Amino acid sequence: MIFNKIKEYRFSFWIAVFSFLLIAIPISVIYLKSMSLAKFFGILLVILLILALKIWFSVAKNRNDIVPRVVLNKNDLFDLNKDFKDFLTLSASNRDILVNRIGLLLSKVKFVDASNTLLDRRDAVRVAYTYVCLNTGQDFKVNTDWVFLFSPSKPESDTLYKYVLLEDDFKTFKTNFNSL
Repeated sequence: MIFNKIKEYRFSFWIAVFSFLLIAIPISVIYLKSMSLAKFFGILLVILLILALKIWFSVAKNRNDIVPRVVLNKNDLFDLNKDFKDFLTLSASNRDILVNRIGLLLSKVKFVDASNTLLDRRDAVRVAYTYVCLNTGQDFKVNTDWVFLFSPSKPESDTLYKYVLLEDDFKTFKTNFNSL
């Protein structure tokens, strides 16, 4: 869409347009005695205000580089309950925090396997859950350049990956770890 390319707010232009239209409404009623012209200016004001708000929100989104988190569906939550027994024992607030962090990781991080192909959603959720649980006490920051590896064996080079989870370590984590 065209609004995704705009990077400037241009408040002064819009304030001038809105001021003109707001002043034109009473002038058209009082001096020109034309109610239809006042209605036209009012409708034009509303339409331009909606357009300006759409532009301003898209500019704000473009400037902030906000990536919406992935919302986990009922199947994902069922799989988490099935795979990690301690997920059920969490309080509702801790579970919400955990699910939101997993969603942020899923939206920004690339999850790959040993052949550098993307993981399926269930494995990506598992790796994200493991990462979030192991890094609970730290500040939670996510970078879009991160790549998480889920592999049966250790890779030759760890420099490509932010986080490496081996399948054996995952099985150990799954049986021994109490989250949060």
